[in-house]
Amino acid sequence: MGHDIHIFRDARALALRIWRNAATFFLSIELALMVLVAVATVGGVWLAVLHDLRSLLAFGFAIAYVAARSVLHVKRKLSWPFI
Repeated sequence: MGHDIHIFRDARALALRIWRNAATFFLSIELALMVLVAVATVGGVWLAVLHDLRSLLAFGFAIAYVAARSVLHVKRKLSWPFI
């Protein structure tokens, strides 16, 4: 990981190269779904603290997402580890 960065232009070029390599992941639906599951989990905990039954819906979505990802991985529809 020894990057030889001495000037701002080198840092900018490195950041641009890293962004181009990672852009397919950051712009994918997969990242959006993972963030949505995280929000549903936190929201479910908050609703559970408030004794609201809608927390079951949030937890159900998060659990169903993980289960669906597991099934797709076992069926080899997804080829990379996801958790």
